Amino acid sequence: MNLSVLMVGREFPPHIVGGVAEHTYHLVKHLLYKGVNVNVLAFGDPRNSNDVVEFVEPKSSIISRRSMGLGYDSKIPLDIVRITRIVRERLRSNDYDILHIQEPYIGGLMTYSNRKITTIHDTSYGELKGIARYGFSDHNIKRTLFYVSMGYPMEFFNIINSKFIIVPSIGIAKELLSIYHAPRKKLKVIYNGVEKPGPNEPSRDEARSKLSLGDNEVLIFTSAQHIARKRLDLLIYAARKLRDRGLKNFKILIGGKGPLTPELVRLRNKLGLNKLVSFTGWLNREELIIYYNAIDIFVVTSDYEAGPITLLEAGIRRKPIVSSRIDGFPALMEDGVHGLLFKPGDPNNLANRLEQLIKDRDLRDRLAAGAYSFASNFTWDKAADKTIRVYMECLQH
Repeated sequence: MNLSVLMVGREFPPHIVGGVAEHTYHLVKHLLYKGVNVNVLAFGDPRNSNDVVEFVEPKSSIISRRSMGLGYDSKIPLDIVRITRIVRERLRSNDYDILHIQEPYIGGLMTYSNRKITTIHDTSYGELKGIARYGFSDHNIKRTLFYVSMGYPMEFFNIINSKFIIVPSIGIAKELLSIYHAPRKKLKVIYNGVEKPGPNEPSRDEARSKLSLGDNEVLIFTSAQHIARKRLDLLIYAARKLRDRGLKNFKILIGGKGPLTPELVRLRNKLGLNKLVSFTGWLNREELIIYYNAIDIFVVTSDYEAGPITLLEAGIRRKPIVSSRIDGFPALMEDGVHGLLFKPGDPNNLANRLEQLIKDRDLRDRLAAGAYSFASNFTWDKAADKTIRVYMECLQH
């Protein structure tokens, strides 16, 4: 296919794997499969650059998952200006048909005549709602300042100077319409996809052996960035309720890392749940797959999501899902068929759902089949086809 695209993101594998980077990675792979000429530009280690990806060395904390201090944070706008300049140079020196921005926080100043497309995965408005519900710790105050001072303006700039805005859920589209007043004709909904498990993935027993986990416990797992809207504290409070009800044959594993990790660890310790709740730290792709295969139940506790991809990744591996009843994929799930849904922000309701699954092996098996059926509806191949159609529509007008 004679179509050339410059894809710009804040991060991209193999440097750091986050939700947006994971989306971009799979989308790019399937666009390449379909003959689209895609070049990616993102922050990272320049030594990892190749024919497809060019990494720009960051001078700030723009892709750091740990605190680097106010000095590095203050340089983030300079990095945005740097990558904007580099994008302009690449657009001048190469005849790209489409500029596709995957990270609106860095792409607001980038323009490309009438051929710019931006994917908005979630919004500053949604992030701020999550922070308000969680509470204003020092870190959350810092994030609030970022979303107010940079997040909102950059999102508005992208809406103004993009021909189309791609969103991964109806919920995000509604936010852009009602809060950001985005023109309806600009919005295109394209759901995230999921890759089918590879032939060499470990069985449940093999995965548990690799992780030195016992066979008798029901393993409950979630993996997410430790930020306010993910509401991982709910899972810790639910663990206390399950313990107080006398349940003993379960263990909760919390994957990922982030600025709220210390607070979550303190909460776990304060509630005396050290034997029931463990933190795995940040998991690379290979480690995450091992955990998916080792567990019995996957949980999404978020107050706000555009996807999430992890729900599909667990579901495609036939793991029963417990999720907050929110927009994104959970809004498309049938409660009791594709998974069990609970009221957002309600640890008691979450504990009730988990107790059902811990006690009922047959229910776990039925919901595992339902989760697989649900996840199978979403593929990166479909997402790539729909994205190409948006590219072609962009070029036709």
